[in-house]
Amino acid sequence: MMTAQSPSPSSGEALSIRVVREVAAHDGVDPMDLSPPLFRSVDPAALDALFEPTHAESARDGRVTFAYDGKQVTVDSDGEVRIDPEHDPQRQRSR
Repeated sequence: MMTAQSPSPSSGEALSIRVVREVAAHDGVDPMDLSPPLFRSVDPAALDALFEPTHAESARDGRVTFAYDGKQVTVDSDGEVRIDPEHDPQRQRSR
């Protein structure tokens, strides 16, 4: 499993961009050449909004995991991105 600790969500970089960069680095490709595009697995705008602070709180805490191109991608509210290339929940269910 690959783990990347990137700048916190408050750094100004969109979480979806961070995920694209980390998956591209994991795959050894330029982020612009990532295929399939991230939006085929997860809504980038929803991912970006997931941990945005609300009026009542300074930041949200949590984690989201989704399948992307044969990998399991987990993103924590602190900006950590973990990629597990051997686990694809979709493949597990279809067996």
